[in-house]
This record gives sequence, C-alpha cells and structure tokens, in this order.
Amino acid sequence: MNNDVPMGEPRQPSLERRLATIMMADVAGYSRMMGENEERTVQILRGHREIFDALLAQHRGRIFNTAGDAILAEFPSAVEAVRCATEIQAAVRTRNEHLPEDQRMWFRIGVNLGDVIVQGEDLLGDGVNVAARIQTVAEPGGVCISGSVYDQIQNKLSLQFRLLGERSFKNIAQPIRTFSIAEADGTVMPSPTAPARPKRQVVVGMAAVAVLLVAAVGGLWIFREYDTRRTQELQRVLAVERRAAEEQRRLEAVEADRQAAEVRRKAAEEQLAAEAERRAKMEAEARQRQAQLNAEAQAAREALARAEAEKKRLDQELKRTATGKLAAPQASDKPLGEQTARPKAAEPQPSIPAPIAVPPAKEHTETDRFEGVYEGRLCSERPAKMPGMRCWPVILKVDGRNVLASWTPVATKKQATARGTIAADGAVRVTLNSWTPNGDPIDGSMTGKWEKNVISLSGKWNNGMIVSGTWKRGP
Repeated sequence: MNNDVPMGEPRQPSLERRLATIMMADVAGYSRMMGENEERTVQILRGHREIFDALLAQHRGRIFNTAGDAILAEFPSAVEAVRCATEIQAAVRTRNEHLPEDQRMWFRIGVNLGDVIVQGEDLLGDGVNVAARIQTVAEPGGVCISGSVYDQIQNKLSLQFRLLGERSFKNIAQPIRTFSIAEADGTVMPSPTAPARPKRQVVVGMAAVAVLLVAAVGGLWIFREYDTRRTQELQRVLAVERRAAEEQRRLEAVEADRQAAEVRRKAAEEQLAAEAERRAKMEAEARQRQAQLNAEAQAAREALARAEAEKKRLDQELKRTATGKLAAPQASDKPLGEQTARPKAAEPQPSIPAPIAVPPAKEHTETDRFEGVYEGRLCSERPAKMPGMRCWPVILKVDGRNVLASWTPVATKKQATARGTIAADGAVRVTLNSWTPNGDPIDGSMTGKWEKNVISLSGKWNNGMIVSGTWKRGP
C-alpha cells in the first residue's frame, strides 16, 4: 500500500478518538413548564442541577455540554455512569416529593458506551448521539441504557433490567439494543405518576367502600367531601408557607449581599480617603522641599553675586593704589625753592592709603569652565505597581572637576548624596547614595556629559530601576 503524501499537499492532522461512557439527561415537559412559569421552572431546574453536580463529582463524571435543560456528561466507567444515573433519579424523586404536583420536574436519562471524537472540552460522534436517542424512550424518572453498557455492567450492580428490544433511531445507522432499569438496589424506579396499588389492596378497599356505602351512603359522602376540601386547603396553606419561606430566604440573601456591598463600599471610601491624605501630605512635603531648594539656590546665587562684587572692589582698590604710587615721584621733581615757597603748615600733605594686600590673581585653568551651581531635577523609575517616573529638585555644585549634591527624600527624612567628577573632555561620572521609601539604603551610578553649561546623566540603582537627571548652570 502506498502511504506517500503528494508533494505540496499538507498532511491533515488525525482526529483524537477514545472510548467513553456518555450520560444524557433531559427534562420531560420542560417547554410546558416554561410556558406556565419561566422563573419558577428555572429555579427548580437550578436546584436539581445541584444534585447532578454533586453526584457527578462523586462518581468522577464531568459535564462536557449543556443545552437549555439537557445535560451531557462523560464517565470513565460504565458502572459509575449507571450508578450515578440511578442515584440522580432517586435524589430527584425525593426532592420532588417536597414540591407541589404541578411543580415537580422529572428527567429522562440515557447511557451509552461508544467511540467519540474529542474536540477541545467537547465530545462528538455516534457515541454521543446514541445516548441522546435512547433517553427519549426512557420513562420520566427512569433510565435507559444501550446494549454496550448492559454488557459491561451485568452481574456488577444490584439492578434489574427490562429488554426493550432492538430500537431504530433517527440518524443512527444500526438498530440499538435498549434496556430500561427496573430496580436500583432493590428499589423500584417508578414514573412520576402514582404507582398502582396491588390487586389485593384494591379488592379490599372496594369491599370496604361497598360496606360503608351500604351502611351510610349519605354520611360517607359528606365525610369524603369534607376530607377532600380539608386536604386541598391544607395543601394550599403548605404551598403558601413554602413560597413565604422561599421569599424570606431570598430576602435574607439580598440583605446579606447588600450588607456585604456596604462594607466593601465603606472600605473603599476609607482607602480612597487614606490615599488622598497620603498624597496631600506628600505634595505638601514636596512643596516644602522645593521651597527649601529654591531658597538654597537663591542663597547660592546671592553668594556668587557678592563674591563678584568683592572681586570688582578689590580690582578697583588695586588700581587706585597703583595710581597713588605713580603720583608721589612726580611731586619730588620740583625745584627746592618751589618746594619751600609755601608755608609748610599751610600745605596739606596728600594722604597716601596704606597698601592693601591683594591676593594674587587666580590662574585660569581648563576646569574653570565647569565650575558653578547647576539647577535641575533627578528622576527615578517607580515600582511596577506605580508605573512612570518620580522627579524631585536637586542642585549640583561643581568645584573644579568635583561634582557634589545632597537632598533629603521625603519618605525617610535622611540625607542622600551624589558625588562624582568631570573629565577634561566633559565626561561625567556620579555615584548615588540614597534611601528606599522603607528606609533601606540604596546605591546607584550615572554617567553622562557636560555640554554648553548643561549636565545630562542617566544610569540605574542597584535594584535595576532607571535613574536620570538634567541640570543647567545658573547665571
């Protein structure tokens, strides 16, 4: 056999198949019940679904598809599937006994063992279709199984089965051997209608009725009418009480939800208020720190201005001193007679100021172009839960080629510093020593350059977060 695939044609992936036991459950008369009262029907179905979910989990079954009132479940074992189906019907029958006759909901269940196609969480194929078809022949409250399931579970469960024969179903190619379960662990699985009394009880009852009719036809009739009315009234009162109890439980659940929502709302409001207070405090501290930095910058600028003024004053004093020294020799060059012609007492002597010690002029070097006070901001990356950058003002002071800065983080109130150097080509390196908001020390480093009175730096803290800054030299 030639298994080669022609060139250029992709090989189609094979479908995943497996053998599975499928249980199909469907509500008998669901459309009629929905037409009578939709909300009540949905609530009753929801209560029955709780029985399904609990028993499916107990028998290792899983629901792989639902459609309105229909439930499709998969089991790894045919024995577990049939056990689960019979226990579901028994539990539903017990729950229905507490409901009025017109509110009782009955299920038809079909179980089949067959090959299925796996499609994600869903199952497809004849194995599923057969289970769906055989449940249609089950009595309300009963269970039907296929011959493949019967072959697996016979002599393994305390059940009695009734052969329904070879059944042909729509869209199923071959007839299916079908069985109905008559008993579960010795308990008869009745249909929702009241079971017929044994013949002996019927005969005895008829005889008793005949005797009573002969004895007192009129009195018995009145008693039966009274008993019927009393029973109907009692049923009506019980139904009203049940509805009142259900309404009370619903109101209690609504009230509990409302109280829980109120608690969550108050907690959210308190959290928002605390966050707003914290943010306002941080903004106030930031404004205070900014004002302090502005004041320090202003003081630095004023100090530079005073230094410039003092330098100019010293230059002027130096010039005046040099001028006085030149004028003294010129006065001594006059003739002696002219010098003595004037009375000595009347001739004022020029006051020559004492020499002022003038510091030697500073030798200008290559580093002078870096010196000064640089104003700007330092920006650090926020943690992952607070994206973005956080910036605060920092003043750099450059003396020669040394760079120095200090600031106080708002969260810790501890002094942080930045120290570094500027190379002759303008390359800048700075080491950071600061504090985390929790008060733990943290270090970092930045590199950059000086260009046209502007210093631009970037780098990282030792925890990997980015840090950067830009500073411009003041006047």
